[in-house]
Parts: sequence; C-alpha cells; structure tokens
Amino acid sequence: MKSLLLTATALTALSPALAYADDATNLDEFIVTGRPSALVLDAPAPAASRLGLTNREVPATLDVVTQQRMQAEGLRTSVEAFNAAPGVNSGTLPGSVGVTSMRGFTSTAIAYLFDGVRVTGSNSAIRNTDTFNLERIEVLKGPASVLYGEGALAGAINLVPKRARLGENSGEGLVSLGSFDTLRAGLGGNLALSDTAALRADASFSRSSGWVDDTDSLTGALTASLVLKPTDRLTLTLSGDYSHDDYSTAYFGSTLVPLAAARDPSGLVRNSQGLVLDKDTIRTNYNVEDGEMNSTAWQLRVRADYQLSDRWTLSNELAGYTADRLWKNSEDVSFNTVSGLLDRSTTLIAHDHDYWVNRAYAAFDGPLAGRRNRFTLGAEYSDTHFVTRRRFGVTTPVDRFDPVRGRFPEVTAQNFPGAGNRVDWVSDATVAAIFAENAFNLTGKWLLVGGVRYDHVELERQTLDLNTGAAAAFGQDYDPISWRIGTVYDLAPKTQLYAQFSHAVTPVSTFLFINAANAKFDLSAGEAVEAGVKTSFWNDRIDLTAAAYHIVQDDILTRDPANPALTIQGGKQSSRGVEISLSAALTEQLRIDAGAAVLESRFDTLIEAGGVDRSGNRPPNVPEQMFDVSAYYSLRAIPITLGATVRYDGDFYTNNANTYRVAARTVVDAQVSWRAPFGQLTLRGRNLFDELYADWSGYGATQVYLGAPRSVDLTLTRSF
Repeated sequence: MKSLLLTATALTALSPALAYADDATNLDEFIVTGRPSALVLDAPAPAASRLGLTNREVPATLDVVTQQRMQAEGLRTSVEAFNAAPGVNSGTLPGSVGVTSMRGFTSTAIAYLFDGVRVTGSNSAIRNTDTFNLERIEVLKGPASVLYGEGALAGAINLVPKRARLGENSGEGLVSLGSFDTLRAGLGGNLALSDTAALRADASFSRSSGWVDDTDSLTGALTASLVLKPTDRLTLTLSGDYSHDDYSTAYFGSTLVPLAAARDPSGLVRNSQGLVLDKDTIRTNYNVEDGEMNSTAWQLRVRADYQLSDRWTLSNELAGYTADRLWKNSEDVSFNTVSGLLDRSTTLIAHDHDYWVNRAYAAFDGPLAGRRNRFTLGAEYSDTHFVTRRRFGVTTPVDRFDPVRGRFPEVTAQNFPGAGNRVDWVSDATVAAIFAENAFNLTGKWLLVGGVRYDHVELERQTLDLNTGAAAAFGQDYDPISWRIGTVYDLAPKTQLYAQFSHAVTPVSTFLFINAANAKFDLSAGEAVEAGVKTSFWNDRIDLTAAAYHIVQDDILTRDPANPALTIQGGKQSSRGVEISLSAALTEQLRIDAGAAVLESRFDTLIEAGGVDRSGNRPPNVPEQMFDVSAYYSLRAIPITLGATVRYDGDFYTNNANTYRVAARTVVDAQVSWRAPFGQLTLRGRNLFDELYADWSGYGATQVYLGAPRSVDLTLTRSF
C-alpha cells in the first residue's frame, strides 16, 4: 500500500508536465521503426578510440546498449543492461557493479568506466546503477589496455550518463510499480540557456523489499552537466554525478545442503558430493538482523576541447572521485553436517576511496602523403588514496527453517584472536602514462589503425594487524607497455572487414588489495587476435556484427610443480570463441534484436595448493553459450506494441576444480505497451515461467546467487 501511495504521488507530480507537454513522443520510435535504433555502427565510438572513429572504423567489437533499448526491454539497472550485450554475463552480487564474465575472463581482466573515467580498483568502485540516468552503455570487447591501462585484458565497459546538449529543450519522466514492493522513478531534462550554453539534470530513485525475506534496498542518483561554448573553437563541459545505495540485511546467496536435509530438493547445482539446493528455504534470509551495506559516491569532471585549427584539436579532462562504502554482514553460510545447522561467518569492510586523474591530448585529422591520417598523442596522470578497515569473525549458527539471526557481534582481539581478523591498511597508487593512436588510410577503402601506451605505476601499501600489532609497509613499481595494431577494409560502403592483434596487461590481483607477496610479481600479460565483419544491408534495415577471437593470458599465479608450497608465475589461461549481434527492422511493424556467443575457456596451466592440477578446467562463472533475442510487433489498428525477450545462458562452475556445475537457464520476459496520449504505459512480466536459476557464485563454492522469481511491473514513461 505504501508503494502504491508513493507511486500515485509521483504520478501526480509528473502529470502537470506531462499534460502540457508536446503531444509528440519519441518513445515509440525505437520499438517499431524502419531502421535499426540509432544506427549504432555509424555512431562515434569514443570508448574504443580517441581518434574520432565511428564504430565501423574500429577494428574491434563494440556493442552499444542505448537508452532506447533499455526502455524497450525494461533494463532497469546496469547489470541488466550488461547482460543485454552479446557474450556478456553479469551477476547481481550486492555491493558491486555486477561481477562480469566476458570472453572467458572475469574480475580484474575487465575495466569499468563512468563517463570515460576509469577509477583504479574499478571493479569495486562502480555500483549497480539505475539506467534512467544513462544515455548508453558501451561494451568494448577484447584487450583495451592501450586505452585504459592495466586491468582491461578482456575488455572495458563504459557507462555514459545523459549529458547537456546545445540548442535542445527536452525532458523525460518515468514511474514504475512492481512486485516485491518495488518502486522506481526518474525525472530529467535538457534546457538550452542560450545559443552557447545548456544545462541538463537527471534524478532517479528506486526502492524494493526484495524477493528474499527482509532484504530492503533503496538507491538514488543525480547526474548533472553544463556545456558552454564561449567561442566557435572552445567547448567546456562541467559535470557532477552523485549516487547512493543502501541495502538492509542484503541477500548473499543460497547455500547447498545434503539431499537428506532438504525438504524440496533441486538439482540446479550438479555435483558428486550429494548436495542440493533446498527450494523450501531459498527465500529465507540468514544475514544478521542489523546487517548493513551502503555506498555514497561523487564524481566531478571538467573537460575542455579547443579547435586549434582546422586540423588540430586540444583536449583536457580533469576528474575527481570520492566514495565511502560499508559492508557489515554475515555473508558466507555453510551447512554443518554434525549439528545440522548453518554456520555463519561475519564480515565488516569499510572503504574510503579518493581518486583524481588528468588526461590531456592533441588530435590531428588531415592529409599525410596524400591520404587521410588521424593521430592522437597524450599523457595521463592519476592518484589514488584508498583506506580500508577489515574485520572478520563468526557468529551464532542458525536453524535453516526457523533462524534466530541475531546481531552483528563486536569483533575484538579477545573474541577473534589471531592474525588477519582485524586489519587496517592504506594503499596509494599513482599512474603516469603516455599514449598515442593513429589511423591512416592506405587507400580510400583500407584503414590501418594502431596504438601504444606506456604506464609507470607506483604502488605503496601500509598495513596494521590490530590483533598481533604487526605493521608492514611495502611498495612496487610497474612499467608495462600495451599496444595494438588493426586494419579495416571497406568491402562495400556499409560492409567492413576488420582484424586486430593486441597486447595488454593485468595485475595478478587488484592493485588496491594486492598483498606483499603478490606485489612482487610482474603484471600478467595477455595477447589477443580478433577478426570480424560489420555490415548494414536491406536499405539499412539490418545491422550485423560477427567476430571470432582468441585470447591468451600468461604468467597467472600457479604453484611450482616441483614444490607446490611455492607460488610462482607460470600459469596460463585462454579462451576462443565467436560472437554475433543482429538488429533488424524487418517491417514497419516488426523489429528483432538478437545476440549469440559460443566460446571455449580453460586453464591451460594451473596448479593449486597441494600440487592439484587444474589444467584443462574451465574458470568459474564462465558460461560457454549465451543467446538472446528480443522481438517487438506493433499492431496497425491500435497503438499497442507486443514484445518478448528470451535469454539463454549455458552452465558454469563455481570453483576451479569444476566440482560444482550450475545448470543452464532460459529466462523469458514479455510485455505489452500502450502508446497513450499521456505517455507510454508498459505492463511487463519477468521470468514468466518462474525459472529457478543461479546467475553467479561469488562466495563459497557451495553458495550461489539466485535470480528473482516471476514478477510483474507497470511502467509509465513520457518524453516532453
């Protein structure tokens, strides 16, 4: 009832603006149209190059999930939008942007950016964001270290917020009410202050009680920007972005139990240990009653672009980021075969994260030896200060069916003695980089693209173990070089063949969390080759991208075969596969978007503790088949559009040993939209067949994060 009242209030607040807005709305244009949405292949590709290349000119796969597609498919969060990109699988672990698998790699092999800014430790910095504030999400596949430095071996994901545009007055509103007491609202718009100035602001809010007992959450975000063009040659963009999320006693996954202990067993997770998922308890929360998880983050950014001449442009970007994050929960739960209860650990982690970066570069676009040449040369400097306190312990076991959850215990040396249970540390990382890119037209149809980047990384760490009193300090410098070379050939004006070879680096562990032993190792190196085709045909009604790739990562951590007690760099991981994406407006009424990815990922060389050989095994959380298709059909007689989305993700393992295999899943969503005079009203059913599925494992190997059961939501959107 509370959510219903809130929704009614929000609708009332929006109604004056909607009632007096122009009757024209663009919300139906992306559902049924004679062309693929936004002609993504012809759009600029800033996430893939600083040369001003379009998607067609980039010798790599760049998938773009537009705001139009987010609205059409009901992609509410960045995690849901990640999963809409072909070959991307992202889990909805709490307190994270969504731990993502792409081209057979996860974790530190994928870089996350917000508005082109990559914060050191990006996989913990960016949270699961409401898509209302976003203009698009760019997913660059394959090594991207030449653009973003270490940690982009498998690719980079850039969340691009809505930004101010000159000469435009527009606005959008959204209100949604759904299952699990869910409310979502957003309001924003662009205002042309003059011919040379524009302001944009967008705000969003969401709340939910969660599908698991007592897992309330709320999120809020504000993105704002001001663009100024004081002269014809100078453009200034100032932006500020705020986000906050607060999860009360969050859900951290469901644990496996012996078959004999289950009331309603499921074979979702296959294993030889006789463990099953008990469907009777999947909605039961085992977190402590006062569990907390929250984050507050700010990012400020100033960009100046100056047209020095018809050929030369100078650009400078200065960005600052600050965030405070807290986890105070019982996260890991395991079944005790002796007591029949669930044993629970406790985790308290706090982050104080500050980061700033300045990037300056000059760009040239003009003739060289009678051919068009585009060139960029720049430098970048960033500084990170990261403070964290970490407290680990245990709390009381609980009954599976009637848990007395209790409160988070005080973590002291007396309660939890021993090294590592109470630790504070400070990490400082500075990165100085120079980079260059070039795109040269060998002929009118044949483009050669290359790039190189040198990074000098200085890492310093101080740690204090509060239990033992032991203090330590260490530091390490790294000097990696990343590069790529590629080519694009115009087989026809709208058909391009491309190929690329690239070299990238990634740390053996995230810089901000790396320990003294691992810091001594060199960065892990990776190389990749990719070839593909990008084409538009049938009067631009169909866009098609297809690619084949092979990525090899060397020097991952493994054990010495002669002495398994010794950790060395000598492991190897690889993946190979094919990806296809299709966007087709088959008729004026029927539109289809589809993607497919098939890959093979494995540890070529990996020895773990005790000398156990994992070579040939698949890395955890990597499905090897992913397919999705969305279809929309607009009725002629009435302003109704019917739509459906089917997503399939293959099975995956929860550990390196491949002893626990999570079954594949097929999830079906469907919707009906009414293009009414006051806006677009969409009734959407999610997971229509109530599929029981797990989309990730991130804690113990016997603990998996389940997807939400069948749900429904009603959403009103309006452009004005």
